[in-house]
Amino acid sequence: MSAVHPSDPSESRDMMRGAPGFELMFLLQKFTNEADRYAETVRRRHGLARNDVHALSAVMEAERQGERATPGALRERLVLSSAAMTSVIDRLEASGHLERRHSSTDRRQIEVTPTPSARETGREMFDPMVRHMLPVLAEYTPAQLELVEGMVARLIQAITDARNEVNASG
Repeated sequence: MSAVHPSDPSESRDMMRGAPGFELMFLLQKFTNEADRYAETVRRRHGLARNDVHALSAVMEAERQGERATPGALRERLVLSSAAMTSVIDRLEASGHLERRHSSTDRRQIEVTPTPSARETGREMFDPMVRHMLPVLAEYTPAQLELVEGMVARLIQAITDARNEVNASG
């Protein structure tokens, strides 16, 4: 399997257009755009700001992975200033979606955890999307899904690597 790794910024997009998977990147972009539009619609319906939804998602993902969510880790993940992150956490705490507590291992460290209200809001927001997507996924074999899961995980890493490269270049 050959890969295309354009290193010369002047390399034309036309040269990459014939690369395996190039059209798939556009489908993934359309998928991401539709998912963003869905999230925008439901977040507005629930009166949440975009950063609020991203913060809730990050806190719940950390919980699923058995990790602690701290304001600093959230700030880095959401690429927000300390003041902006504090405002997001304040809003989510005031609305009953997050709780702040001192870490059980380091009392100087603050951890942020989702409340039952946050979980219920998340279900209300995303159950319709999941309900429409699961039947599509059910059309594929476990082996096919495993293949796609591996590919998507590697694509996520590729995007992360690209972001890190851009950040490192100034």
